[in-house]
Amino acid sequence: MSARRPCHRVAGNGLLAVLLLSALLSAAGLLAQGELRILAESRAQARSVEALSQAREALIGYAISYAERHPGEGHGHLPCPDAGNSGSSTLGACGARSIPSLGRLPWRTLALPELRDGWHECLWYAVAGSVKNNPKPLVLNWDSPGQFGLFDRAGRQIAAAGPDSLAIAVIIAPGAALTGQIRINTGAGPCPGSASAIDDLPAFLDGGNSLVVPSDFRQGGTADVAGNDVLAWIGIDDIHDALRRRHDHADRIEQIGARAATALDAALASPDFIATHLTAAAGGLVATGPLPLATVLALPGEHAVAHDNWRDQFRIAACIDGSPCVTVRDTDSDTLHLCRAALLFGGERIREGPERQRRTTTAEREDAAQYLEGDNAHNYASGIPRFAGAPLFRTIDPRLPATQDVVRCIP
Repeated sequence: MSARRPCHRVAGNGLLAVLLLSALLSAAGLLAQGELRILAESRAQARSVEALSQAREALIGYAISYAERHPGEGHGHLPCPDAGNSGSSTLGACGARSIPSLGRLPWRTLALPELRDGWHECLWYAVAGSVKNNPKPLVLNWDSPGQFGLFDRAGRQIAAAGPDSLAIAVIIAPGAALTGQIRINTGAGPCPGSASAIDDLPAFLDGGNSLVVPSDFRQGGTADVAGNDVLAWIGIDDIHDALRRRHDHADRIEQIGARAATALDAALASPDFIATHLTAAAGGLVATGPLPLATVLALPGEHAVAHDNWRDQFRIAACIDGSPCVTVRDTDSDTLHLCRAALLFGGERIREGPERQRRTTTAEREDAAQYLEGDNAHNYASGIPRFAGAPLFRTIDPRLPATQDVVRCIP
């Protein structure tokens, strides 16, 4: 009897060891599965970010080369979304003028491959009415407003690159379907879903990431059950920072000013021009005001679009009696000129610091100090006919906004 007792203990200990080993292996398996899931999600997220980056760069490239593909229409326009699951932008208008539009990314239009996020879904895309190419905005330049607010997962606003901290375009990787999102692939196009982006929108974009004016978009996360959309965006400054790096950028802006000065010189010959288009300033010597439309200045059609896109950047100060009462100092040569009028161009806004300029609200856009610098702003507002600035627009450092005032003398 006594000889058997150790055998029972050995058998019992062996069974316990097997059970413990089994439990450990099960726990290790669960841990490994959790790590694998996290690894897979991380890789999928990385693929989404890579696709978003490609799309973002392609959209900026499209905007800064738009005039080469559409002569006479200027730079800065972004394409309409793909509304029909074809990979191409909507034919014709995508909504009314100034109203944003949302659909799938038009990857064919952007000369991209069929971009997919980390969960094999096609990308989506929202474009502001202030930059979309059909119908075009009445004004498009470096102060054009954004229309999309951006928020992180905690509800804090993310600032886009622009005067109003709003984005002009948002690209969305929809990620895996969340609870309640049913994605039925009808085979109607290259992307999962149907032939209607509007019908598919609730199944792909999460709550809140839809098109209401003004529209807000929320940055999601892979494990966020409330929203896993991953966003990339473009601000108006992103477009014009890229344009500034083009070797011909400064010359194109300079030509707009030169043509406006020539047209203004001719317009001042009309006795009614000052009374009709300008306002007598304090002091009674000069009349001031914005640069009129191309039709008023009789600019030909091929130059009219560029003129009207940029005319809000200019101000006029003209001698009421037609005499050369305006003094213009050329800051390049430090020489003085007597002029019948001065055409002032504010350049890019100062983006930071105590002299920061804001051109978002109507009141800001009517304030000369948000465009002109130093004594120019004060003299313009006070009717003092004395101004100073560079004779030509130029980009000194392509990495920095070209904020220097340009002052042209109309002799």
